[in-house]
Amino acid sequence: MIHLRRRLLTILLVLASPTLAPAAPAAPDDPIRLELNAAESVQNRCRLSFVIENRSEMPIETLKLDLGVFNREGIIQRRLVTEMGPVLRVKTMIKAFEIDGDCGQVGSILVNDIAACAPGEPNFCLERLVLSSRVQSVRLFK
Repeated sequence: MIHLRRRLLTILLVLASPTLAPAAPAAPDDPIRLELNAAESVQNRCRLSFVIENRSEMPIETLKLDLGVFNREGIIQRRLVTEMGPVLRVKTMIKAFEIDGDCGQVGSILVNDIAACAPGEPNFCLERLVLSSRVQSVRLFK
């Protein structure tokens, strides 16, 4: 009888432990922060480095952004889809990709759309996306 009580007490303590509680689903106000952190020219290419911060308890398995890159005169130079995920729950990650041309010619980058987002719907991820740029000469917007 004593062993049964101890086992029952142990089970109850394990179930009540906050570290073992299931993660809460992402709330609509949990932002996905995307920062253009650096733009550096590397052998006739421009390396764009982004910092992605997922403040949610839910991991982002895939986050494919449809981007439009504009020159200093506001003319579209290229359009591309880039994968920013996966981003673990409550985690900050760095992602970088390269485009043809000199970084000095990039004036702005438009997050035109979310090509894919999981879990969740692309519009839900687009609404949660909060953008900023540390590159003074390049505007990041949606």
